[in-house]
Parts: sequence; structure tokens; C-alpha cells
Amino acid sequence: MRRSKTIAILAAALMLGSCSETPEKAEKSSSEESTSETTAATANADDTPTSDEDTTGDEEDTLYDWTPISQAYLAGDPSGLDEIQTEIYKRASYVIDEVITDGMDDYAKELAIHDFIVQNVTYDINMLGIFEDHGEHAADPYGALVDGKCICSGYTTTFNMFMDMLEIPCTSTLAAADDNEAHAWNMVQINGHWYYMDVTWDDPIPDKDGRPEQHKYFNTSKEIMADRHLWDSTDDPVCDTDIDSYAAHELVTVSSTEDIVNAMESAFNKRSMNVYIIPEDTEGWSLEKADSSEKYLTASQIGGDTLKNAQKEFSKKHGSCICQWQRIQIGDKVAAAGYMFVF
Repeated sequence: MRRSKTIAILAAALMLGSCSETPEKAEKSSSEESTSETTAATANADDTPTSDEDTTGDEEDTLYDWTPISQAYLAGDPSGLDEIQTEIYKRASYVIDEVITDGMDDYAKELAIHDFIVQNVTYDINMLGIFEDHGEHAADPYGALVDGKCICSGYTTTFNMFMDMLEIPCTSTLAAADDNEAHAWNMVQINGHWYYMDVTWDDPIPDKDGRPEQHKYFNTSKEIMADRHLWDSTDDPVCDTDIDSYAAHELVTVSSTEDIVNAMESAFNKRSMNVYIIPEDTEGWSLEKADSSEKYLTASQIGGDTLKNAQKEFSKKHGSCICQWQRIQIGDKVAAAGYMFVF
């Protein structure tokens, strides 16, 4: 995440914690690596525009109770809500009318709500300052839907409220990220299977109009969550498949550099900003095992000249976009996952 030099120095002096995702520095496999490829692979936490940073050390130890709002929506009677709840109810009802359409299955509804939140809510960056201050409603859906900014517990409770309103089973967890700072996320049940969801960490920081959303933590696995999240999962529902993960839904089989460029263009054009590819012929590719969620490699380290050249071609058209690569497990296959960021 970018901060001014002054803030960075002061924050370091005060030992300000963060849980930003820090890609491991990837060594060049040859002197011919492209600049954009090397930049993506060696980016550190202060350069990577993801919101895997959530310094909520003074956050409340309980989550906002959204159930009166979701129950009022299902009953069609908001008369018992107070003023704040009524405003949340109105905004949430409007959002559902706007983004949910007839014929959508639960996965499509979940994706529509996730993308609405990420597109329209900004992480309350005051929480990242020296004094870790934030708005009065930053930890609840009022902050997200009315003020337009919140912290992780605001993202989490807003998402859970929408899932309840749409009658999609969902839970919320308030625990910690890997730096022991407080953090919150969800689990959601789609087609009978449970998945982990971290909407906060899918929202790029700094936020700006037109910046696409990420889907790295959309319906992800316990293994990926465990890389960066600390919690007692004893009572969690079993997460035993990735069939409805975002990665599984978007996986593309490629046979050429052109296929890869087309897959990247498709992801870029529909604002998903995550591309998942697996080659028909694995010769020249290194897909023996998946990486941990915080480890990133250069394109050539994963896909040799084929992937490196595809990234070069894509960068000619989208110079403001960099792509970080890693290997992930999708079902019984290891695929190349590219996470694109627009500056």
C-alpha cells in the first residue's frame, strides 16, 4: 500500500502493525525478464494496491448485529427498526433491487453482492494512520452503505446481512490476521458446500473510481485462508471442495501465447482482474505444486517464454496494469493464477 514517506517513517517509528500481503521477492530466471514482470513479482507491501492490510487493533470485540434488518426485509416489515437500522434497510433493499435479477443462482447473487461492495465501498484509510481512528459507523453496514467507507468488520457484517436477506447461509468470524491485528471475514454456503470469503482483502487500496475489484478471497479454501488468517476453526463448517470457488469458475485452458493474452483481456474487460489458466501442454511450464498465498513468482518462472511473452503483449496495451503470478490448486490440477492491479 502506498503511503507518503513521512507517514511511513512515523508509522515505523511507532511500530504501527499491518496485515498487508507481502509477496516474496522472486529471483529473475534470466536477464531478459520484462520490467513489468519483475515489478509485479518483487512488489512489497507498500507498493501492492491490495487491501490485505487491516490494522484494526482497537476494534470492538463483537460484531454489529444486523439480524433485525435482515429479518425485517424477509418479513417485509421495517416498522420495528430504529433510525439507523431503517436507513441501512432502505439502502440494502435498493442494492438488491439493482444488482439481483430473476434467474440468478446463489453463486451469481453472491458474486453480485461481493462486487457491489468492493466497487462502492472504500476502506476507511484513517484506520491506517498513526492514531488508528475511523468513522463512527466504520464497523457496521451504515458505514459501508451510507457513508461509503468502513473497516473489515463493516465489510463482513454488510456481506453477511445481504446473504441473510437473500437466504444464503453465511457466518462471520472476528479473529486476527497473521500479524495478530484484529480482522473479520465470512463463510458462505453455495450449492451445499461451505467456502471462506474475505471481502475486505478483495478491495484494492488506495481506492479510486474505475479501479476493478479482486476475487482472490472469493469462495476460497481453508488452506489459503490459513496462510494469512489466525483463528480457531474448530466450529467452522467443513470446507471440502473448490467447485464453486471463483478460480474454478474462471479457469481457462490455453494452448498458445495468444490464448493467454485473450484470457487476460477477458478478465480485464469484465473487471474481474484475476485470470486462471492451465496449459494443454505443460512442457516449459513449472506447475508441480501450488504456492503459499503470499508467494509470488515471475511469469517466466511459472510458464517460461510462453507466459512471459503473453504478459509482454498484454502490457503493451495496458501499461498501467501489472500482474502478479502464483501457482494455485484447483481441484486435482495446479494452475497459474494472475492477479492484475491497475495504477
